[in-house]
Amino acid sequence: MANWSLKKYLELAKGFQGRARNTSKIMMNRVQKSLQYAYVSRRLRPRILRREWIQAINAGVREHRISYSQFIFGLNHSNIQLDRKILANLAINEPFSFKAVVDEVKIQNSMKEKPYDDVSLDQAYEKGLIANNVTQTWFKKGIKEGHKLFGLKRELTPEELKKLEKGE
Repeated sequence: MANWSLKKYLELAKGFQGRARNTSKIMMNRVQKSLQYAYVSRRLRPRILRREWIQAINAGVREHRISYSQFIFGLNHSNIQLDRKILANLAINEPFSFKAVVDEVKIQNSMKEKPYDDVSLDQAYEKGLIANNVTQTWFKKGIKEGHKLFGLKRELTPEELKKLEKGE
């Protein structure tokens, strides 16, 4: 790039601001740096797109009560040859077609759906599903001192405390 003419640098520096547009010493450094950024961005773009496709597929698959990993495992073991880009497009724009693909993967691999968990926060603490002692302490403190933690203007009455502790 050392053999580039000043004219080439001027063409590449269009849109730059200040002296980076018209002072040759600054312009050449800024053009070189912008070309480095462009090189890196060309490598990053496919990674970012793949990440977004996976997020879209994951969101679509979870609506049908399967995890993303189960779906991809089933897709690889079935005779469906769709890549993540097409699946993401189906999940976003064609939900019924995507449901057909998900159902076909379920049938071909005899997958079971995940049951919905209808557990409230306090029930999760009681059943031991949430094991963080710090969080449990805050939750218990929140019931007793709810007016401070939850922004209430008055203290809770003993009857309200009993209802909250019972889960009503």
